[in-house]
Amino acid sequence: MSDTPREQSDAPAVVPWYHWAWVVPVALCLRLWLATLRFRCNVGRFDDAAGPSVLLLWHDKLFVSSWIANRHFSRPVTALISTSKDGAWLVAFFKFMGITAVRGSSSRRGAAALITLTRSMRAGQHAGITPDGPKGPALEFKSGAVSLARLTRSPFVVMGIRYHACWRMRSWDRFALPIPFSKVEVTLLSEPTPGEGETDEAVVARLQARLNETSTGPA
Repeated sequence: MSDTPREQSDAPAVVPWYHWAWVVPVALCLRLWLATLRFRCNVGRFDDAAGPSVLLLWHDKLFVSSWIANRHFSRPVTALISTSKDGAWLVAFFKFMGITAVRGSSSRRGAAALITLTRSMRAGQHAGITPDGPKGPALEFKSGAVSLARLTRSPFVVMGIRYHACWRMRSWDRFALPIPFSKVEVTLLSEPTPGEGETDEAVVARLQARLNETSTGPA
């Protein structure tokens, strides 16, 4: 039986096989780029051994997320990536960085992605989410991460990232690329699981405030 138009429209975009010939060298260049950065890490109230968490960072700071995941988390990380063509390239690069991807967003395949992330967390993996992605508005926290934390009864880890110097792209989030050999400040803070009497709006407000406190402005 052929796929219906609805199923085809919801299918995530993928990187064609013939493009992998240059995805690999570009990914290696990105590894070298990350190796030049001078990271300063502040690990606060966070215990990776305690169990899986919902990892949160703003979309414009994704460039260094794989370095943080490989350096500070012993558990595997499954990241939520959009179904768009841009998301397809991000999945390809993340694969070389050791991060598994789940495709979905608030507007496409959201329920399926939530189910897959829930299963991954119950298997002991962290879930990485950019709560303002995939299309913004920038620095505006959406509630999908809160739903995941409630389903899995898991805490959050706020990944605050500040660049001392960076270039900005002309994208909706003004995606940031840290200048080679510049300083990057990383702050990891644990935030508690949403309480039974705490509304989603209240959780969103405190997490958005915490992300902004640790991520906005230069290092």
